[in-house]
Amino acid sequence: MNKVTAVKVKNVDRKILKLLQEDSRRPFRKIATDLKISEPTLYNRVKKLQEEMVIEGFTTIINPDAVGFPYLAFIMLTVDPTKEEEIINKLSNFPEILELHILFGEKNILLKVRSPDIHGIRNFVTNKLRSMGGISKTETYLSMKTEKETHMIPI
Repeated sequence: MNKVTAVKVKNVDRKILKLLQEDSRRPFRKIATDLKISEPTLYNRVKKLQEEMVIEGFTTIINPDAVGFPYLAFIMLTVDPTKEEEIINKLSNFPEILELHILFGEKNILLKVRSPDIHGIRNFVTNKLRSMGGISKTETYLSMKTEKETHMIPI
């Protein structure tokens, strides 16, 4: 993820972002009508929000169970600080990893991983992570149930 500087988001932009978060397929005509602005104004506002990296992209949210990826694990890594950047670069290429977070503390990397089965999680940890140099410890937590998961920012 690119480092971006916080920008001052106007009130109308917040309303646009809220509506797009709720349904990014919502027609611009409908959004413009709801917000009482013109379509060209809406288009220009959205384009500016994209240029400023406020909007990073538009995507489809897929139900992981429906496509055969019901297993979710959070994996904590303790990594040699001198190899952290190299390890992060390698980890970024693994498709199993949905999220990669750098943390303060002894455990300095948190991974969110999806798999079709428990064996996939085990193989990921034993064959991919443990074979990587610079990782001194892994802790894997298998999620029993997801109560809340969202990408919506409360704006």
